Amino acid sequence: MSRIPSIEELAGHVIFKEAHPCQKETAGEIDITVVTVCYNPLAQGRREVFLGNLDSVQAQEAVSLEHLIIDGASTDGTQEWLRAYHNTKHDIRILSLPDKGIYYAMNRGIALSRGKYVIFLNSDDYFHHSGGMAASKKRLEEFGCQFTFAPVRFNPTNTRRHPQLAPQRRLHRFLISWPFSHQTMLTQRTMLLQADGFDTDYRTAADYDLLLRMIEAGGVGCFVPLVFATFSLGGYSAANKELTFTESIRILRKFYAVFYQERMTCEEVAYIIKHRTYPRRYINIYKQSQKLIRERFVGIPKDPLTRLSRWFNYIKYYLKCRNSSI
Repeated sequence: MSRIPSIEELAGHVIFKEAHPCQKETAGEIDITVVTVCYNPLAQGRREVFLGNLDSVQAQEAVSLEHLIIDGASTDGTQEWLRAYHNTKHDIRILSLPDKGIYYAMNRGIALSRGKYVIFLNSDDYFHHSGGMAASKKRLEEFGCQFTFAPVRFNPTNTRRHPQLAPQRRLHRFLISWPFSHQTMLTQRTMLLQADGFDTDYRTAADYDLLLRMIEAGGVGCFVPLVFATFSLGGYSAANKELTFTESIRILRKFYAVFYQERMTCEEVAYIIKHRTYPRRYINIYKQSQKLIRERFVGIPKDPLTRLSRWFNYIKYYLKCRNSSI
């Protein structure tokens, strides 16, 4: 049974707010669907930050876009507040129905999306650059990829503890930890449908699982050299680190078994995540993972500093593997 619900069972509950003709950015076929999931944001004191989310999507330029808001049947007046929102340069559609969690809601977003590409922007996150969606779409079409990834800015900003996430520098540990933010991942809708959306058996790490399943299916990601999204710290995953750790072990064990035919123990995968390196006996998987990264993540600047950084990280983690304690 598909995890993505049918459009028929959802469409009758959608509230449609069409962009004002005088403000509408572009006409015709929709390129991008921005999906935002929420539940009782006003009761949580997030009215202003949610308003920033809405405004930042409407501010996107040079792209045909819709904002799809999936509300879990909020009881704090969110629906009425959203209906009163008037800054509509792009279409807004609102679905408000009870659900079983964030990933159920995100799968509903995939089902209802009308865009060729889909991106998930949490209600307390926002685009701080009006050209982010246009730049991401251009890169997808330029490289013929299935998804994008880009640097992300943290909120609140603390450059010492939470520097700007530069994923092109973190890809060397792609199969060790989550390398970038889904708030920058513009993904082909057909790829999301092929992967059957988010696995709702996971509560905090289904986005990582989906990325790995897209890689298994041959997906290729391209780097967008633009910082356009701000990610708010302190969400559900951050508050449930032990659950995220446990789910990551399950996800990586499954990937290693399917993709590399290596049946690692829970203890071995836990070691990989905790120490960010592989046990000695799996040093060949580290080598293969670096080859996979070069094949599946493209568009990264090839300047001398980037090459030097890549080789430095490769040697550092290779030596860590050689010197691992298990």
